[in-house]
Amino acid sequence: MNKKVGAAAVAALVIGGAVAIIMLLPDDNRGWYAWDPTVGEIDYSRVSATPKIVDVIEQMYGIAYHEKVPKPIKGAKMDFVSLAEPADGGVWIKSSGSGKGVPDTRIFFTNEMTKNMKIVSYGSGFTDTYVQMLGDSVWDVVVAAGNSTWNAYPNNGMLWKQTLAAEMTLNVVNLLSFLRSDAYDAGSTYCLVIWGYMLNYAAVKDALAGAGYGNVEILCIDYYKTIGSMENLLSFIDVLGWLIGVSTADNNAVTDFQERMCAIDAALSSKKDGMIRGGMTVYMERPDGTSPGTNTLMQLCFDLLRLENINKTSGTSVFGDVHVVAAAPDVILFDIKDQRTIYQKMRIIM
Repeated sequence: MNKKVGAAAVAALVIGGAVAIIMLLPDDNRGWYAWDPTVGEIDYSRVSATPKIVDVIEQMYGIAYHEKVPKPIKGAKMDFVSLAEPADGGVWIKSSGSGKGVPDTRIFFTNEMTKNMKIVSYGSGFTDTYVQMLGDSVWDVVVAAGNSTWNAYPNNGMLWKQTLAAEMTLNVVNLLSFLRSDAYDAGSTYCLVIWGYMLNYAAVKDALAGAGYGNVEILCIDYYKTIGSMENLLSFIDVLGWLIGVSTADNNAVTDFQERMCAIDAALSSKKDGMIRGGMTVYMERPDGTSPGTNTLMQLCFDLLRLENINKTSGTSVFGDVHVVAAAPDVILFDIKDQRTIYQKMRIIM
């Protein structure tokens, strides 16, 4: 993209229902503008293990390839392996993770259990998925949650009016307080949906058993398997639907997710190597100066878009300016909520 304009400006490119923000930089040869990269903004808050991740992928598609996102392919399906196995009278759901003591097991949920299911959500990604599937009625199902859900949905309608703590180490005292409160319904099945990297699985399991809560299950989702591919991500979304008796095969949010994802993949697959510039490189920086590397959901987005992340470190960490300059990425992305000026973000000295 030619960014040779007299003053800093921002242009919005409407792509389907999403808006990709492409920054037009000053005609200056200082800072990261030196190698004339394409620079844009995305809504980083939507990079989560839910159907809404496709919004960010479409934003990045428009920024990197300078064209409108292709229309969804009606009826397109992604080839994923379900974590749910239907059986007579119910469904088996796989539970596993990487945290200490987290078992690799299967949990059987009867049809009656899923019909009267209440979710205790220890990750905003889980809650986000239910919001996508159920809309405003989500709060009839998600009745208590951990910190990240409260941060994402501060005005939620959950029955429990306080947080049940963080995702990795669950607050057993708060959990038992919830189960002993007026919000608890002994006639329902409760499922604690937790990322599989939790650190105190055994303590939570023992506390529930000791208090006699036989109607509470712990379902661990293997986060690191989820970020392995878009198909794995869809299998996670699919299993949350099974958990509450919502068919993902007929669910508009999941159908839309697959049709849009397949359209992007098909569009990029049809391009010649020269059109996608082979290994087009990318760098993403968050407002706190950190950058997502490998083993992140952002890396999953980059892989789908045929973009090579210059940050090869695992997880999200600070990636030094000297490394960015040395790599001279073709595409540089910032968060739309980043309050720094374009000059600060692009290291331009005024």
